[in-house]
Amino acid sequence: MAGAGKGKGEVEGMEQKLEKLMSAFHDHQEGNKAVRHQKELEELFSFLREHEAAFSQLPGDKKDDLDALLRNIEGVLELCKNQEEKKKKTTNKMGDCIPFKSSSRPPADHTSSTSVVAPLLMQARDILGDSSSSAPAAAGPNKKEVLYEWTTSYVDEKRLYGWDDEATEVADALAGPEEDDDELFRAAGIFGIHGSGKTALAQKVFVHDRIKDTFLLRLWVCVGPTPPDDDKQQQYEVKFSLLYRMLDNLGLDTYKVEEVVNGSEAVKKHSGDSDAAKESKIGVLLFILHVALAKTSYLIVLDDIRAYDPWYTNLALPPPPHGEWSDRLAYGLPKLNKSAVLVTCRKEEHARAMVRTGRVFHPPLLAVADAWKLFEREYLQEAEKKQVGYNVKDDVLYNDLKVVQEEMVGKCLGLPVAILEAAKGFAQYCTYVDDDDAKTTQPTTAKGADAGDPAHAAA
Repeated sequence: MAGAGKGKGEVEGMEQKLEKLMSAFHDHQEGNKAVRHQKELEELFSFLREHEAAFSQLPGDKKDDLDALLRNIEGVLELCKNQEEKKKKTTNKMGDCIPFKSSSRPPADHTSSTSVVAPLLMQARDILGDSSSSAPAAAGPNKKEVLYEWTTSYVDEKRLYGWDDEATEVADALAGPEEDDDELFRAAGIFGIHGSGKTALAQKVFVHDRIKDTFLLRLWVCVGPTPPDDDKQQQYEVKFSLLYRMLDNLGLDTYKVEEVVNGSEAVKKHSGDSDAAKESKIGVLLFILHVALAKTSYLIVLDDIRAYDPWYTNLALPPPPHGEWSDRLAYGLPKLNKSAVLVTCRKEEHARAMVRTGRVFHPPLLAVADAWKLFEREYLQEAEKKQVGYNVKDDVLYNDLKVVQEEMVGKCLGLPVAILEAAKGFAQYCTYVDDDDAKTTQPTTAKGADAGDPAHAAA
């Protein structure tokens, strides 16, 4: 009975979450407010509504995937609702680069993977087992990339625990002295293993008051998965995608940009789809990016550079006075106004190669108080999903864990990802007291840390 009630409560929670998201979307539309990717969002919500009856039939791992997907949709919906307003602002701009594929396409193709919403729709079809022909192809090696959880700057600051002093230190390194600062460009890096808190620290820096006061434009770019070293064509695609995403978020019409790129003399002098033509396209895109950023003061966060590439080396370099621009991302980043770049990656040597003379930071272990807040939030969230009518006051296990929180955090080495795993695991055995009878929920296999939560943003 406990297991059945637990599954029912979980499904009801997801159904309520879907209703809340759809209501927020429709309320925004009825208020005649701009929503980017409106048609794609309508298709996504329509698909989820049509398959809502299947929620209860999903196996446990698919339910967890669907729950994470709904949280990701919430963040992307907020971005789509606000993105038009952000582009119109002249100060304190903020944006996110969400993945899309940049290969040639007709302008009328609004359902292609160029959409911010397309990866979410593809995940929904994968989870619910729909193989509609209208879905972008997700078979083969591309499927893993679709399921990658793209980080964004959109986050509830109240759900980021600890590291206030560290965030201030990184912000100061990027903004520089408040007076008599002649240095126009700065770069800094954050490195650490998976789950150590790189993204979470970067997010705290991104919304730091010092950063908002210093840089007119703030742009969050999730770099994400990198293809194998021997797959040169995919490496080109990753660079194309990254640059088109940045230009799209800066407000440029990417279809017109693509026309300009393909019609440029630098590209036309090379034949067809040759490697030389692709290199020239990257160079032209970097030049366009340079022009788009040249008149403003900006901060760009390059998050989750998983595999180092020399293309990211020495971001402080100015563009060459003569020759190709395709060799380095740095050439697309103008050094004409006070600007900065923050990178996150897994190895210290890679961070130093990218920022060179800039400072490099490592997220410290979470303090016990902050670690417990993270554990508590995740534990209670899981317990409420698993048990209908859950009341923390009656949870014997929770109260026992609260007493030994310092020892537990020590066992997790203060790592956010380990704390999350521990919370999810313990929540499967939450023990509660009801009418003087002790009851224990039925344990289920604990899943990995939720990629949609800020704690995964610690990755």
